[in-house]
Amino acid sequence: MVKAHVECSSDLTWLLIQKQNVFVRRSRSATRQKTFRSFSSETNNLASLHSYKHSGIACAGVGIKGVADKNPTAAVMTVGDVSTSVKGIFQQQAKTVAKLCAASRPDLTVTALKKISAVARAGRSAKALAK
Repeated sequence: MVKAHVECSSDLTWLLIQKQNVFVRRSRSATRQKTFRSFSSETNNLASLHSYKHSGIACAGVGIKGVADKNPTAAVMTVGDVSTSVKGIFQQQAKTVAKLCAASRPDLTVTALKKISAVARAGRSAKALAK
C-alpha cells in the first residue's frame, strides 16, 4: 500500500527541499553574484525568506493572512494546523499574535508582529479607499 503522506523530521525535509523547491524566487542577476538572497512564496512563511528557520514546509509554520470580509483589518493566524481569527484594534491583534506565537515559535514573534502590522496597515488603506 502506498502512503500519501510520510512523517519525517524537519531537518530531513529541509535537506530534501533546500535546493529544489518550487516556491523559491531568485532573480537572474542574483544567480551570477557571489552573495544574494533567495526569497520564498511558501504559505506560513512570515519573512518570505528561503531559510530553514522561516520555512513553512520544513518547520511547524506560523502564518498570517488577511481576510477579505466586512472588516478589512481582520486577519487569520495559523499555528500548526489550528487557525485563529484575529480581530479588533491593532493593540489587541498584536497581543493575540504575540501570545500565540510565543507558545509555539518564540523565535518568530518579532517577524509575526511585523506581518500583522503590515496586514493592518493594508487593511486601513483599503478601508479608507472604500469610503
